[in-house]
Amino acid sequence: MATGKLKEFWTFFLVMIFSDLFSGQTLNSVPETCSGPNEKDILMKELNVLHQIVRDQAIKMEVLKGELSSLKEKLSKCCSSTGPSQSGNNGHYGKEFLIAFPKSKGPVSKVQVLITAKEDAFVVFESFHPGVNNTYQVSADAGKEVSLPVSVVMDTDGIFRKAVTIRASHPISVHCVIQCDCIAAEGFLVYPKQFLGTKYLLSNSDFANIAIASQHKNTTINLTVLSSPSYITWKGTNYTENDVLRIEQVDDYQTFQLSANGYLFGLVESTNPIAVLSGSSSDASMFEPNSVVEYMIPVKNLDFKYIIPNFADSQQETYQFQFQDHKSNNVSIPGIDVLRGGATDLFYYAFGNQLPCIAKANEVVMPVVFSSYESTFMTLVPSKEQYSNDYRFLTPTTSEFRHYFVITIKAYQINGILIDNNAIQKYQNSMKSVTDVDTSDEYITVTIEVTPGFHHIYHTDPDVTFGLILYGYGTSERISYGYPAGVRLRDTAA
Repeated sequence: MATGKLKEFWTFFLVMIFSDLFSGQTLNSVPETCSGPNEKDILMKELNVLHQIVRDQAIKMEVLKGELSSLKEKLSKCCSSTGPSQSGNNGHYGKEFLIAFPKSKGPVSKVQVLITAKEDAFVVFESFHPGVNNTYQVSADAGKEVSLPVSVVMDTDGIFRKAVTIRASHPISVHCVIQCDCIAAEGFLVYPKQFLGTKYLLSNSDFANIAIASQHKNTTINLTVLSSPSYITWKGTNYTENDVLRIEQVDDYQTFQLSANGYLFGLVESTNPIAVLSGSSSDASMFEPNSVVEYMIPVKNLDFKYIIPNFADSQQETYQFQFQDHKSNNVSIPGIDVLRGGATDLFYYAFGNQLPCIAKANEVVMPVVFSSYESTFMTLVPSKEQYSNDYRFLTPTTSEFRHYFVITIKAYQINGILIDNNAIQKYQNSMKSVTDVDTSDEYITVTIEVTPGFHHIYHTDPDVTFGLILYGYGTSERISYGYPAGVRLRDTAA
């Protein structure tokens, strides 16, 4: 398309959008003089409403400008001799996100969305659920904490239109945290929409809790029960191992919520890309019960080998490894006993020893860590191919926490990491190492306690990547949270 015609197209596109936004809206003519004693107050209220409309539409215009700029950039790259950029170069940052909030233990007291960006951005929240739709400005130097109505969290099994979409003018990173008074808290990293898939494994423990959000109309979802100690019930029908629960014609913004009394390991497949969250509404397997949840990684992004860091102050770490089929699968960790969950179960588990370790499987596997200090949090472990170069994050303010992050990187590359512009060498006393016996590569893990608020961690060499997991334990309450600060994935088209 010629440049002039491209410009005409986008001008027409933007005009049509704002014509739709204001279609049917008329402004009352303003009399030359006040017609009554209350006329001034009425006019002032109308003026305030108009100012708010102009502000909201201006922010939406900035979002559209950002999308237009991105499309022009993609078009330029597609037409250039060098070809389009490699998928996933922007790491875990994106412009569109799909979020759902599975039910938690006890009444929910706060729902946070923590947003960070590499450059200032305008962000729009959209949902059919009341009280969610709004626009915000996110500063690259501070991030933005957004509180949503607690009713957006699902409180029972079923299908609800509570999913939330986030659109941004520039790439952002998104984390979510749910707290239930002082008895439970947990959070998760949200992947941009282009990284969502159609096949997922589920990971959880006692009182399994699953939420699946659709971004397309007429989506069919199949949940194959791979392993469960009993059965699950949906609309009066019981499902046990090898049974398939089929949900048809799920619409956009709808979320399918399902729970079980025990664990529920399964394979989720869909006709369109979906978001899958899995965990437990009240994990009672270790110490004090606490809700745990993670935003699942599509199966196509799973790997064979993972470096599992140690978590400072943890009293116990349990590693869980999920496979997708009944084969002669196995997992090995040098120096640690890895046990199969049962004669027919598709998972393995092991207990950590406060040292980093390397887990290797003969098939693609999904590793999850349950770490406990009076309460338990759940976190996925990214593979080294999913590490990023640049992380910006906000610590949750739902309660009083001791916040930590743990870095995993090749030993010879560690000196290039800057933590809020401070060199990492000052933390050398807390560094631990592990060597990959297959490649002889040495990896360093370092766990650092961090102050509440905004933080920026990156490597000075843009080609160097490293893993980063954020977590925290309550200072006065038996609560905890944990999740990857970022994960690089392959997009749906890759």
